[in-house]
Amino acid sequence: MKKHPILDALQKASKGLVFTSETDAKLEPFVWQDDKLTRESVLRHAGAEAGTTVEQVTLDAFFRAVPREDRPKFDDLLSVLREQLSGAKVYKVGEEAEKAAYVVGRTQDGKLAGVKTTVVET
Repeated sequence: MKKHPILDALQKASKGLVFTSETDAKLEPFVWQDDKLTRESVLRHAGAEAGTTVEQVTLDAFFRAVPREDRPKFDDLLSVLREQLSGAKVYKVGEEAEKAAYVVGRTQDGKLAGVKTTVVET
């Protein structure tokens, strides 16, 4: 199967970045084959059980947590997310302080793509 072009763009834009919450976590680009973005599809990709809490936030709200000194490094990633993905939102999965976070939007050819990371919120 041919690698989706958005993966290259996301890998370049996220290379070397770590999302800092109460831990530092790398960003992992992905492309999903799902037709619809639902709570259930996010849970399935997260490997979480049905009924697990899924919180949805905007890109701006999610990236507001990036420390000011790191923001210039995240500008390229945000540009790629906004330019390459329509309707991008962030889904935080889990009930504990540590959650999987998926930044997901739709590519021009209809695939779902974005980056996954981990956040710790206490």
